[in-house]
Amino acid sequence: GALLLELQQWRAAADSLQRAQLVLDKLCAALPQDERTLYKQKVEELKPSLRYCAYNIGDQSAAGDLVAMRGQGLIENLDTLMAQAKESRSGVMREVEWRGRRVTARPEKVRLFLITLQDLDKSVADAATAQAKIDILENILMDCKDAISALKDEMKNDPKLKTASETQISGVNYLLSYLMYLRLMRTIERNNLLVQQAEEARRNNQQIDGKKVRPHDLTRLYEIILQNYTELQQLPGFEDDAAYQKEIETQMTAYRAFRCYYIAQVLTGLRRFREALAMLERCSAYTAESIASKLDDKQLVEKLNVLKKDIESCKFEVHADSVLEDDEEDEETKYTSSGKPYKDKKPLVERLDEYREDTQVLTKNPNLYKIPPPMEAIPCKPLFFDLACNFVEFPSLDDKTGAADSKKGGAGITGLVKGFLGWGKSDK
Repeated sequence: GALLLELQQWRAAADSLQRAQLVLDKLCAALPQDERTLYKQKVEELKPSLRYCAYNIGDQSAAGDLVAMRGQGLIENLDTLMAQAKESRSGVMREVEWRGRRVTARPEKVRLFLITLQDLDKSVADAATAQAKIDILENILMDCKDAISALKDEMKNDPKLKTASETQISGVNYLLSYLMYLRLMRTIERNNLLVQQAEEARRNNQQIDGKKVRPHDLTRLYEIILQNYTELQQLPGFEDDAAYQKEIETQMTAYRAFRCYYIAQVLTGLRRFREALAMLERCSAYTAESIASKLDDKQLVEKLNVLKKDIESCKFEVHADSVLEDDEEDEETKYTSSGKPYKDKKPLVERLDEYREDTQVLTKNPNLYKIPPPMEAIPCKPLFFDLACNFVEFPSLDDKTGAADSKKGGAGITGLVKGFLGWGKSDK
């Protein structure tokens, strides 16, 4: 094409250059993301020459049709070669494709982990018990953690791998996000098996690790699953992917329904029936929304249909318990004649006008008065009263205490002595 361009053979040059452009486009589409840069640059270098040839030809559309006819055989050969290359690479897992993008699988630990992952679903399905499936997933999660660590180490050693364009993340970062996605999804699968194991033990009244399964335990497991989905939403490079975010949000809505259901059971056990009914209403709304969204997970859809029936029965149970508790409270306000001891939280001093057979008064700790008593606000003594006390003249109490008589007696003896000795006489 370059030679024909120099010889000014415009139509033949355009034919050769467009054929070269088709070849480069096919090669670029078949290669991983990290190796496409060179071919894209070559395609860009051909565009000015093609425009110049089309200008000199004068009939650009006719030249395009001619090249399309002549290059058809070459394109078919390229498609065949690319298909064979993909088949040869599939056995060694040189690259991985996820959500419409292919990236190179590196380093070796990542490649081995991805090969191991191909047979994981079959191994989990063949496991006899839920605990065996959990053990298999635990092992694969450890391998995934090692693969992520190896990839991060390679990124630290080679900073060029972190380079990315303005529109999308680099291939190695995309691969890291894919590995984190696999780890979180397998973690959710493991947690779902733990939920299944706990629900079966609770249904059959069995114990796990010597402990009885409570609604608190199932609530905590569903909380962990929702936390995993939150981490999936925050994967690098997918924060602005609307389709991906919608897919994760749909899954989260389903698991919020299960969490609300078990929170309602916890509140019922705490005798907080109003909060339990409100939580069941929210659970019903989440369930209806999830079923209407047409989830791809058939097993999850079946669980939601079962949950929808359980919500209705649980509502009736909570409402019945609430009515029974109200009746018990009404009975406590009446006089008891059944012989059962009456228990009142009010101390005896606050209900002296009511006669009740309260045997609690005869016990060692009778509820007579609230100790310590409740604090009451009282007016404080004004400060000027204390100051005024200093200026008050109180009447003398000497005549009552005998101090005046002792003074008079002392004066009489002194006068007698002075008179005897001639002291104190006046010269008058």
